[in-house]
Amino acid sequence: MGKILFRIARLRVMGTLIGFMFAYCPFLIPIKKLLVNASAVSFPHPSPSYKDHILIIPRKVARNMFALSANDFVEIVSMAIKIREHDDRDYVLLINGGNRQDVMQAHFHLLTGNWITQNKLPGSRGQVLHHPDKDIWTSFVLGPHKLLSEYGVSGEAFSVVIQFEKNALPTFYVI
Repeated sequence: MGKILFRIARLRVMGTLIGFMFAYCPFLIPIKKLLVNASAVSFPHPSPSYKDHILIIPRKVARNMFALSANDFVEIVSMAIKIREHDDRDYVLLINGGNRQDVMQAHFHLLTGNWITQNKLPGSRGQVLHHPDKDIWTSFVLGPHKLLSEYGVSGEAFSVVIQFEKNALPTFYVI
């Protein structure tokens, strides 16, 4: 059932309906929820591309990440950290945008592994990757369009990768 719903969700016209369902009636969605709070819902990906592939969906109608508030980002990252709090493995929070976004509702992929050392960054051939500092995090949360353009990353197709490594601060990459 989950795979059929996922195929339907990939239809461009479904974005608003999906956002509405997660915002107002997540209890009706037939998925095994891991965590639910006022801002987001997390569950195993119904058609995973990776081992331990979890989706985190904001509980609001948000066609893409640009429709999210700073508080939404904080809550989603906090949920990702809580899901992995007793797991010693490195993990990644991945956000695709533009042509790389399949479902027209903002969503985040939580994956295990270290994409930096394993060279798994999507579309990174010839791209410049940027490490975070406080200004980059603040700029991203408050104005992702501007940040993407400042670093020469097209809003037409991009990925944001937040790499969480054991005993290190998270690293932020824009591709």
